[in-house]
Amino acid sequence: MEKPKDYYQILGVPRDASVTAIKRAFRRLTREQPPEADSGTDVPAELRVAYETLTDAYRRQSYDQLLRGQERSGPVGWSLLRRRPASDLRRPFHPASLTGEIVLGRAEAAAGGVLSLDVPVTSPCEACGGTGGPFFDCTRCFGEGKVGRRLPVPVQIPAGVRDGEVFQVRTDDPAVPSLVLTVHLRRA
Repeated sequence: MEKPKDYYQILGVPRDASVTAIKRAFRRLTREQPPEADSGTDVPAELRVAYETLTDAYRRQSYDQLLRGQERSGPVGWSLLRRRPASDLRRPFHPASLTGEIVLGRAEAAAGGVLSLDVPVTSPCEACGGTGGPFFDCTRCFGEGKVGRRLPVPVQIPAGVRDGEVFQVRTDDPAVPSLVLTVHLRRA
C-alpha cells in the first residue's frame, strides 16, 4: 500500500491546525506560485487537493485516520504498549458531599446513638489510575475510569433529635468529604 501524501506538510501547517490557519497557508502558498505553474506542474493541484481535504471536516477526519493507520502499521514492540500516555487520560472526578435522609422511630430519636450507614460512592479506579485503560479498556472499571463501592459511615445521632433536623457528618474518604443528613420521624 502506497503511503499517502502528507497534506499538512504540503501546506506547512501542524496537524492540529485550525481551518482558518489552513486557509491562510493555502492563500499564502498560491500567491507564491508563478502564473505558469498552473499549466505545467502538479504543485497547484496538489495544494488544491490538500486544501480541499483539510478544510472539509468529514474528509479531514477520514484522512487523519488514514495517516494514523499508516503510522501504526510498523512493527509494534512491547515498549510501545507499556509506555505511559503522553497526556493525562484520567476521567474528571469531582468529589462532592452527599445528601441523604434518615428515618427514625420516636424512641430511637429520643435515645440517640450510633447508626451505621453503608453509603454507595463512586471513586477513581485504582487498577487503571482513573484512565479507563491507556490502550484497552480496564477490566475492573470497563473503561469508565471510576468504580462504585460501599463506604461504611458511623453516624452519631444526638439524643432528642427532632423531625426535619439537618446535620453534617464528615468522612475521611476523599471521594465523599461529608454527608448532609436530614432526620425524619416515623408517624407510628
